[in-house]
Amino acid sequence: MNTTDARHPYLQNGECITSDYDCEWLERVLHNAAEQAGIHLPCEHEVAQGVLRYMDHYCPLRTVPLRYFFARLRSVLREIGLPRIADALQEQLPPVSIPLDTLAGKNPLPLFFYTDLKHRMDDLRRRGLTTYRFSGVHRCSLVLGKRRRSCPTQRRALRELETFLAIQGI
Repeated sequence: MNTTDARHPYLQNGECITSDYDCEWLERVLHNAAEQAGIHLPCEHEVAQGVLRYMDHYCPLRTVPLRYFFARLRSVLREIGLPRIADALQEQLPPVSIPLDTLAGKNPLPLFFYTDLKHRMDDLRRRGLTTYRFSGVHRCSLVLGKRRRSCPTQRRALRELETFLAIQGI
């Protein structure tokens, strides 16, 4: 199923609202719960697909509170005979997408780029968003290294970016 065509409802946790969730995120949530319960779950993908299919095509709500979403997911897991996984399920928001290349385009000087990125991540953490998905890493390193193609300067900018993200605990 192509999730780019999907019209799934928003997930809401407090003032944070996101529609950027997919099968991969839900599979990871199920995998973590199964691992926590000490159970091998061979059908993670199928369960995740079924839940997202419901969300995309049958859920009457436009915004679903995160707590409600996970309560319903626990109910589904119990109904299909996986109560230990349901009990181990942890509520979590999907990863937030951060387009590093766009941010670097707005702040091409490393000092301003890293300061802005840190402020954005601190703000997201305050709101309870702790997992991130970064895009445009290579293009970002080109902008920060002031290069049009890969070279030692760009690779150094890429290592600096990777080190910064590692220090931030990502």
